[in-house]
Amino acid sequence: MQRVMQVLMAIATAVAIISVVIGAIGRLAQTLVFGLTPGAYLRFTDTCLLFAITFALFLLVSGKLEGK
Repeated sequence: MQRVMQVLMAIATAVAIISVVIGAIGRLAQTLVFGLTPGAYLRFTDTCLLFAITFALFLLVSGKLEGK
């Protein structure tokens, strides 16, 4: 279970990084990127980072409960 959470955390972080780069490029160019506004990409980044934090906290708590 911990390995799955580590993979999900890495995926959520990678998607957040890609999304913030696309959002920043769209904001600088003042245009839509793939039909979405730059603000939409930045809000999606927030969501991905919240998921990554949740997975990290789950790993931290499950490690404490197992006595690690």
